Amino acid sequence: MHPNINIKNLLLIIFLSANVFQATSCFFARKYKVQVVNRLPPNNSSLFLHCASGDDELGRRTIYARQTFEWAFCASGFSKTLFFCQLWWGSKDRAFEVFNSKHSINDCRSFLCSWSAMSDGIYYQDGQNGELEKRYDWN
Repeated sequence: MHPNINIKNLLLIIFLSANVFQATSCFFARKYKVQVVNRLPPNNSSLFLHCASGDDELGRRTIYARQTFEWAFCASGFSKTLFFCQLWWGSKDRAFEVFNSKHSINDCRSFLCSWSAMSDGIYYQDGQNGELEKRYDWN
């Protein structure tokens, strides 16, 4: 057996392992999750939303009372990551940034950025146990 064959096989295994590792985890970055929760009154509960970034189109969604739409992604302090959403409820709407790596890495300390639509506005919660903080009024 030629010694180069073993080295080639070893390099191939290392290359494939690195690609699998990078695809399943955030290589040199942190994994964040953003969620939008419908906390509107149950009798008038349809919340329409559209979320996207410069690279990812997450599409238009309809979520009902107590439902959640969420997604995960990798971001580091060195990359520019910006996601925005527009929410509609009846005649009210609001567009805003749900994640901006320039601000959210400090703001989203638990790596879960949770946004809740309520009848009086849009609230932010850092993680599952953080306090709800009103950030936006409906337009």
